[in-house]
Amino acid sequence: MFPCKIRLSCFLQLSLMTGVLTALHEISVSTNVGTIIGNMEIVEFDGESRYVQRFLGIPYAKPPVGERRFERPEPFGKFSDTHNATFHRPHCLQTIPLFYEHLEDFDKSEDCLYLNLYIPGNTTSRENKFAVMIYVHGGSYAIGGADIYSGDILSTFNDVIVVTVNYRLNVFGFLSNGTKSSGNFGLWDARMAIQWVHDHIRTFGGDPERVTLFGNSAGGSGVMYQAMNPKNKGLFQRIISQSGTSLAFWASQRNPSDLYFQYIKDVGCDLIEFELIAKCLRNKPAEELQTESFNFVPSVDRDFVLQEPASLLSGDSLAGKSVSEFFAEIDLIDGVTSSDGAVSVPTWQAQLEKKNIDISMGVPRSYFEKVQVPARLTGVFGDTSAVLTETVIHQYTDWARPDDPVATRENMIDLESDTWFFVPAIEAVQKHSAILKKSTSFFYVFDQKPSFVPIPKWLKGATHTMDVAYVFGLHESLERKLIDDQDAIEPFKVTQDDIKLSRSLMAMWSNFAKSGNPNSPVSTATIDWPQFDSKDQKYLILSVNMTSQSVKNHPMATRVAFWKDLVPVLRRRCKVAPLTSDAPMLSVWLSSTALILFVCSIFL
Repeated sequence: MFPCKIRLSCFLQLSLMTGVLTALHEISVSTNVGTIIGNMEIVEFDGESRYVQRFLGIPYAKPPVGERRFERPEPFGKFSDTHNATFHRPHCLQTIPLFYEHLEDFDKSEDCLYLNLYIPGNTTSRENKFAVMIYVHGGSYAIGGADIYSGDILSTFNDVIVVTVNYRLNVFGFLSNGTKSSGNFGLWDARMAIQWVHDHIRTFGGDPERVTLFGNSAGGSGVMYQAMNPKNKGLFQRIISQSGTSLAFWASQRNPSDLYFQYIKDVGCDLIEFELIAKCLRNKPAEELQTESFNFVPSVDRDFVLQEPASLLSGDSLAGKSVSEFFAEIDLIDGVTSSDGAVSVPTWQAQLEKKNIDISMGVPRSYFEKVQVPARLTGVFGDTSAVLTETVIHQYTDWARPDDPVATRENMIDLESDTWFFVPAIEAVQKHSAILKKSTSFFYVFDQKPSFVPIPKWLKGATHTMDVAYVFGLHESLERKLIDDQDAIEPFKVTQDDIKLSRSLMAMWSNFAKSGNPNSPVSTATIDWPQFDSKDQKYLILSVNMTSQSVKNHPMATRVAFWKDLVPVLRRRCKVAPLTSDAPMLSVWLSSTALILFVCSIFL
């Protein structure tokens, strides 16, 4: 057993969420990389108080600066002295300008490869064997940081160790020249953090045989990328992908080399040889390399990401077979929020305000047809055909009220939800449930509109990322993010229903980490969350008052079938051939695949 020494209070801290004055104590743990100093504090949730231990800002890799810029991470190794892990380190450098006000308060640096540990109780012992949950933050692979998501409450009130991780973002994390083994530094960073946890978590009382990766949005796709890399075998056993999978169109670059050559030209490193380009990039101040682009995300490097994610999970190739076999061994929770697509509302609102249109009254059909649908199809596929555009318009029109601006607005959100989140999430869980061996598959739709984010009043259900606060126990660390960027009420406060749902979600997530089953060992609700299988496709609607009616079958079945079955046929047969000026009238008649193929044949 490694000793854990507790020193008397260094100072007193006022908890903003609970209003409870708690003493902060310094603690130390001896590890095989050196002594680490952390702290211990009493935290409160729903009137109950417990101890939590924190070790903040532990380096898992050497600073990725100088010659290590645009290279895979190197293990940090041993500490030369006692390491002070009582405070957070900077976020990684971000996309500029920052569109999210809450991020302005955080320091940012190239030296950012640190992780944070949250451990339940007041004793650190190898004998505890807590299940471990590693959180990979979201933010389009471009923004964010680990310390926004404090694991205090999730950890200590659910008897799990929570780990949050910084990884390189944007161009620093995902610049690729398109050659083999180029790029994906952010994925390699996360993998090294996972490896560090595997190697050292037993010292802190964690069980390296019960490790769960979880993440939201880009973080959700990031943990699925880890679950599709057979080199990770043995490092973790489960993943939770919240509103993000590696199958989403936004989770991978189509043409990384094109983006690379444009970027090096923009920063003045447009040289002949890759070695000279790399030297030029490493010699520039980091600030000169920052970019406004959100396009730097994972890419197929034929090393970490062997092929396009969708083709890998088909298992047709040798690489796909090895990936599918590993993916099948991993327990999976996959899910979305009911109005995930509302993430696009601020963009629409800004565009419509220029035309003096109030989005709260709805959206004109012309905007839907001429702006949103073409933009979304181009985003998903890179190009589109007139027939596909018209077919999508037909699919997402309420023909009982085709010109109703409110109905149009709702259909626009459905289109965004389906293309950004729902279809790739459902496809991922379908593929997993079809190939799983002894693992488990679960799917959810989070459908609770938080009391603390009442705006916009017209929006139904839960927007993108609204489940995150509940998973982390409505922690005060998320208050600024929710107030500044999600229009949460200020001063921030939650209702008893919010607390009730948070307690349920934390229990489900931590149960899954402990056993691969969100229903046990701790009772979570009156309803049992059934596994997702290929036949019945059962899933759970997560809300404050769950009943047997919260279990549904075949999530968004008609919409998913449209994108999985019909759209690929249209893309193969219709290419980008234009239609005549009378083409929009076709949308009234497009009711079967055979008719659509007939129409396509006319214009090819």
